[in-house]
Amino acid sequence: MLPSTLYLAPLAVAMVGFLALWPLSVLRKDASLVDAWWGPGFFAQAVCAALLIGTVGAHQILLLGLIGLWSARLGFVLIRRRVREGHEDPRYTSLRDAWDPGFWWKSLFVVFLLQSVIQWAIMLGPITAFLTGSTDLGFVAMIGAALGVMGLWIETRSDHELDVFKRDAPTGALCETGLRAHVRHPNYSGEILFWIGVGLVVSEISIFAGLISPVLITVLLTKVSGAPMLDERLLASRPSYAAYRDRVPGFIPRLRKLSIA
Repeated sequence: MLPSTLYLAPLAVAMVGFLALWPLSVLRKDASLVDAWWGPGFFAQAVCAALLIGTVGAHQILLLGLIGLWSARLGFVLIRRRVREGHEDPRYTSLRDAWDPGFWWKSLFVVFLLQSVIQWAIMLGPITAFLTGSTDLGFVAMIGAALGVMGLWIETRSDHELDVFKRDAPTGALCETGLRAHVRHPNYSGEILFWIGVGLVVSEISIFAGLISPVLITVLLTKVSGAPMLDERLLASRPSYAAYRDRVPGFIPRLRKLSIA
């Protein structure tokens, strides 16, 4: 199998998944349906790479396990959230307003195909690990696996705490308890930690490839589409958020506050 095929086949898998959702999003006027493939698409790419290479070693099995758990969790959370809320995610509604008229066809490029490329770019590190082969797991990979599991735990707890809060809190209330007493975006912190763990596993095969996923995820969540968009939306909808933002760090808790707590 040519290396170029191994890289391009997962990209095709990502695109097919997103393209399958696009007509449905047009019919329902709901671009947030794209999120249904965001998590599962990562695992589908990993499986595609594993099938193409034919044989997998310890690193590839570990990566399949980590990415599979992460994909299943995120896919379940995003689909359940969409069903529960019953309307288009505000992020995509803002895009719809910005790109109208003609958002229905523009969304194919600015939402669906763009996310397929981003998804594939984040997966380039693990895909490289499948292409390069594997040796016995080392200490760095084990540390990476531990960090990945810890990141998953943080994300899971963060989502659970927010769900519990929303069930009992009045409309418009701001969650400042649990993990959010220490960081504003614990879910993103867990996400970054997970991909750092994946990067460490990959780094035992290729140091450069090990940097791709955590660097891209960190930039996206801290500078582009993650925290900046969420901060902007919460500042507009929650009067107390400005003071909360000034008081609580975004991603890394203050050690002094943790020791006091």
